[in-house]
This record gives sequence, C-alpha cells and structure tokens, in this order.
Amino acid sequence: MEQIYPLEEGVISRFCGMPVCIVTHDGARHFGVLSHCRGGKLTLNEQPGAQMLAEAESPKADKAKGKNKGKASKTAKEKVAQTQAYPYDPYYYNYPGYNWPYGGAFAIDLALIAFLFLLI
Repeated sequence: MEQIYPLEEGVISRFCGMPVCIVTHDGARHFGVLSHCRGGKLTLNEQPGAQMLAEAESPKADKAKGKNKGKASKTAKEKVAQTQAYPYDPYYYNYPGYNWPYGGAFAIDLALIAFLFLLI
C-alpha cells in the first residue's frame, strides 16, 4: 500500500484504473477502482461511458422539434412484441454484482479526503 500525495487532481489522475483506498477525516474507509478526478471530486467504480450517456440528449426530443407544422400526424401501426422465455433468476447469472467486491459508483469531494492509498 502506497500513499498518494499531494491530493491534487493532476497527481491523482495518474492512478486512474487502479484500486485505491480512501480514508476520510471522520475515519471512514472506501475501497474501489479510481475512475477519474476532476472538478474537485474523485470518482470510484464508474462504468465506462456512463458520463457520456448522462450528457447525451434523447433522440425523441430532436424528432419532436421539426414535426407538427400544421399537418395531421399519421398513426403508426402497432408492432407485436417478441419475447423469449427465460427461467427466473433474480441475479441474471451475474451475482454478486457488476463491480464486485467494490460496489457501485461513488464520488467524494477532495476536501473530505484525509488519506488516499494505492492498493498494490
């Protein structure tokens, strides 16, 4: 275990993709894979492309802007949904989760971090 110091965005960003341990000023510990450090926040366990999907505008909004300029809308034909039968499994064969053993995405302000350790 190596301490990452100083706690600055430029220094921390060099360790993206590596497992780390965050110790806060109140003594709480958080473990995870370092995703990114920007805007004064450090993020762990973020899925690749999650930020891009959050910022993307839905395609339905683009289509609605140009329609209905005095013309009557046509009704669409109903489509029949095709389904497949699967046995019931609440975990979808992916137990115990996507980011096991670290858990879901987690973001924390750099001001709350007392120590940041690189887990080797």
